[in-house]
Amino acid sequence: MNKMVRWIIGCAAFLLACLVLYLKFNPPLASNGYGWSSAQPGLVTVELQNEGFHGVKLKKVFVNEGDRPCKVDLGVSRSSALIGIFALKEEIDGISFHPIDEYEIEPKLNREEVIELEELDNRSTIRHYGLAVDHCKKVDSVTVKYTYFGFPYKKEIKIERME
Repeated sequence: MNKMVRWIIGCAAFLLACLVLYLKFNPPLASNGYGWSSAQPGLVTVELQNEGFHGVKLKKVFVNEGDRPCKVDLGVSRSSALIGIFALKEEIDGISFHPIDEYEIEPKLNREEVIELEELDNRSTIRHYGLAVDHCKKVDSVTVKYTYFGFPYKKEIKIERME
């Protein structure tokens, strides 16, 4: 009986170690785009997408390798519209801005779920997430600190402007 218990505990520890390594080497947060204002170089938006299978909790946002931005909000879209600079300049139906810790970033919806939401005209489910960052200086990078299953992660997004 003692050998069996040790074997089960050993297998469980091995599986747990594999899970931890998988989570550490496969960060879930991705950014597929960003936008900026040529009139206000300190104003940027960054799209965020959770490619994992559990919610992501945003903790802190920094700009330009460690500066705290003047203002940062989490934008959520309950429509097919993405979070972009245009959403900051005018009110768009289905897009709202909140403190970064108000919502978890849920895993991205699969194609069938998106089609079903469109057919039902469902505006209760969040479809897109993004950050609206306002800083007193030009923003060249945005760093997002977040947790996933309690593990801390950091995602850096370089803002490459075409001028």
